[in-house]
Amino acid sequence: MKSLNFPRAIVMTSFVVMLAACQSEVDDKTAATVSEPTPASAATPATPATPGTEVAVTRETSRIEFVGAKVTRDHTGGFTDFSGSVSWTDGKPAAIAFEIDMNSIFTDTPKLTAHLKTPDFFDVATYPKANFRSTSIGEAPAGNKDGATHTISGTLTMRGTEKAISFPVKAASDATGLTATAEFTINRQDWGVAYKGASDDLIKDEVLIRLDMKFPPAPATPAPPAAPATQG
Repeated sequence: MKSLNFPRAIVMTSFVVMLAACQSEVDDKTAATVSEPTPASAATPATPATPGTEVAVTRETSRIEFVGAKVTRDHTGGFTDFSGSVSWTDGKPAAIAFEIDMNSIFTDTPKLTAHLKTPDFFDVATYPKANFRSTSIGEAPAGNKDGATHTISGTLTMRGTEKAISFPVKAASDATGLTATAEFTINRQDWGVAYKGASDDLIKDEVLIRLDMKFPPAPATPAPPAAPATQG
């Protein structure tokens, strides 16, 4: 009996190892809502921000990161060079915009970093920038599973492809400024990133995006000019 149970134990152990290998940090995360962008001619014009209310992201303490996965393991990465801004209206964030230098991509493996820059993935020589511009910032539904305070919608342009996207955000502001964090997945195929990977180690379509953004506080609103004194 022992000789019969030994191979069975090996099979069970191998199954457990394979199951653990297939588990990924990307799994079971909230997915962004992605659709075709609204044609510019049909889009509702955005309300212009009040002059002087735009402030730049504090890049030194902000992060744009991602987790990609294949069958055997996850890979972490991000971007070191990006710019962004938030526009304040009546003391509230009204619009957000970002631009990413795709050549600043990094990962946990130098070989993978180099591969991601090629036409198999982001083709940074042809498409050196990615950008996001919000179209709306609204309050998130109460009791959502992410604990999000807001939902941001906008257009994400990457690898020459534009998609409308909405995702949950946790935002908090105080005297030191605004902090906005987000964690959601996107399907890389939506932006034409279709490389499958090795036949025995396929790459997942879902990529986990992590944002941690810091902005200075809203500029003080100038006091209205005093009414001219009337002659008595």
